[in-house]
Amino acid sequence: MSPSSLIPPAITAILLAGAIFQGSSRAFQALVLAAMLAALWGTGSRLARWLVPDFETESRWTAAFTFAAAVAVVPATWMGHFGWMWPGTFLIWTALAYAASRFLPRPAVAVEEPPADEPPAAPKPWLARFARIETVLLAAAILAVAVVALHDMHRLRYTASGDYGFDDNSYHLSAVAVWLRHGDLRMIRFSMGDASTPFYPVLGEVASWVLFTPFGDSDVAARWSQLPFAVFSFFAVAGIARRLGLSRWNAVFAALVFASIHRVLPVFALGAGNDHSASYFTLAALDAGLALARRPRPGAAVATGAAVGLLLGTKYIGILFTPVILAVVAAAHLLERRRGGKRAPAGRLAKLAVLVMLAMAVTGGYTYLRNAVTMGNPIFPAPVRLLGVEVFPGWESATVTYRKDAPEFDIDLWHFLTRRKELFGPFFPFTMLPAAVIAPLLALGRRRFVAALILSLPAVFFLQFLYLMHDHRDMRYFLPGVALAAVAFSWLLARAGSWAAPMRAGLLALITYQATRRLDRGDVFEILMTLALFAAGALAVLAWRRGWGRTEWRWRGLAAAAGIGFAALSLGPTVGKYQHLKLDRRWGPFALEQIAGPRGVRVGYAGLNQPYLFFGSRVQNDLQIVPRSRRGLPGQYYSWGKPLVEPYEDRGYQRWRNVLDRLKIEYLVLIPTDALTPERDWVAKRPEEFELMFDDGSTEIWRVLPARPAPAERGGADRPGRKRRGPGTAPRPAAGSGSRSS
Repeated sequence: MSPSSLIPPAITAILLAGAIFQGSSRAFQALVLAAMLAALWGTGSRLARWLVPDFETESRWTAAFTFAAAVAVVPATWMGHFGWMWPGTFLIWTALAYAASRFLPRPAVAVEEPPADEPPAAPKPWLARFARIETVLLAAAILAVAVVALHDMHRLRYTASGDYGFDDNSYHLSAVAVWLRHGDLRMIRFSMGDASTPFYPVLGEVASWVLFTPFGDSDVAARWSQLPFAVFSFFAVAGIARRLGLSRWNAVFAALVFASIHRVLPVFALGAGNDHSASYFTLAALDAGLALARRPRPGAAVATGAAVGLLLGTKYIGILFTPVILAVVAAAHLLERRRGGKRAPAGRLAKLAVLVMLAMAVTGGYTYLRNAVTMGNPIFPAPVRLLGVEVFPGWESATVTYRKDAPEFDIDLWHFLTRRKELFGPFFPFTMLPAAVIAPLLALGRRRFVAALILSLPAVFFLQFLYLMHDHRDMRYFLPGVALAAVAFSWLLARAGSWAAPMRAGLLALITYQATRRLDRGDVFEILMTLALFAAGALAVLAWRRGWGRTEWRWRGLAAAAGIGFAALSLGPTVGKYQHLKLDRRWGPFALEQIAGPRGVRVGYAGLNQPYLFFGSRVQNDLQIVPRSRRGLPGQYYSWGKPLVEPYEDRGYQRWRNVLDRLKIEYLVLIPTDALTPERDWVAKRPEEFELMFDDGSTEIWRVLPARPAPAERGGADRPGRKRRGPGTAPRPAAGSGSRSS
């Protein structure tokens, strides 16, 4: 028995123990997280080796992560459908899936080498010497990008979710908090803001829920659920570059150019949204789709369909990207056949197409089936029209035509693409942007038709963003197009002859220096740090070439597992400290925690559609957006088969108060906004029924007092109102609440 054979039973045992002992120490919970991630990766890797054993390393890792994500989010979704969406249930499933994957066969298939499509390097001695310098600079730039990401992770290690201001604390994590309490997939409905969010695909949120399961009451991992998708996006970019014939060096260069955009890493990565995950599945589908086009076989069809299905199940943008992906795969296959590639009979192609569709339906069909059954429209609330005839009903307000007058639709095209350094970084206008235009034209001129198809996708995705999406404030809606623009830039430089080497070297040096500037430590530090990174890059290249630190293969897995286990256990105190500090700077949520104490309370919420942090530091509060009448109670949440009732129609104070009492609401959190929200007026006019506990101008917390008796019951005497606290007064902890709980 080899030492590595001890790892699978240990992982399985830790997962089963984590499912049984839910209230264990933070250190053990961190160990369960490591075991869960290892089990999912192991399951995905086994599936990839079974289904696509001929993929190169980058593509096989991409496929493995796609399968791992599917093994996690698809069963979790159906657990939620049947009301079994509990952390223990998921951990048991993960252990069983991992154990079953050990029995999958490992076919011995030779790795399929992608077609080399780079012109041979010019036989100049100085280019050979310069190649070594380029490799050192590439290693230094990779280290620099990693340092910036780790610096941001360290800076935010004790910070609550939503630091970068996206929708994490709105519908993303609020949905997860509701699922943790109820164990099903009911969707929270807001009383203001975008009313479409309950109908959106949910796999991005399910991925965040999966990262909750080892802890049960801590979002320490879930707040950064996009980080693994960001990392594997870089592998997907390298895999696509390899399939276009680039060398491994140039493929890594393409991935680095994409990763060096600060918005890509760490900004989008350190969040709990769905932008990186949607982008990753788009890139993974293209990577597997190119393999399917070149040599049609069932494994590649499953990998392609799974990635496309997960894209559809993650974000409605997938409805726009999917036809493009499938059309590119079909066209690439026809072009490969014309170039003398492997021909497949029409019947076999039809079967593979069915297999792709089945994989898409299994991995991404749930949300669309739910909407079709419940609302009569799979993509509700957007109406579907064909030749002017409404096929599926919806809300006109959800159409792009209706939203064209919204301020977020406006865009200054030239300024957006060339001046928005906070979005694209400082190098985009001189590198990826021109490459996205020139590279497909050059590929077309050189009769590299498959490359032309792929390299034209940045323009295609951007045009979809421009004309078919209503929000033009950010580039996250066409993020895979930016990734493919990096591939186009690397592809173009590979054909620049002797000019390519100094251009790449200069850009790598600039990327390294620009990364050190992100640390914001002064000019002297930036220069010294840049030189240190160059030295570290040289040392890394030297160590790799001489094989320093390489151990015998049978001990590597055990050493890695021991290191990960030790690191996970040491993270326990960090998790506890995070739980203690995460709300310190969020005065409204922190005030509620201090007032209500560590126990969970029933909280009514009204105002801004970002309630997540008021669920509590341990998601202990039963936070609800309270319907304004009993008639609206059935519409408080959206779920499969439930009628869609408007829950927030203003029907007067007394009806709303009756619902408060029925739901046993103990505290009210009111966020003053410019929108017309009657709750604040109702509460402010009745000091005898609501006691103001906290007010800092942006958040009001009221304690709900017993309802005022009718005049006949109290003998006509008015009870004196409670004294309010002034604005900005520090919260008073509830009696016996003690200190904040971790």
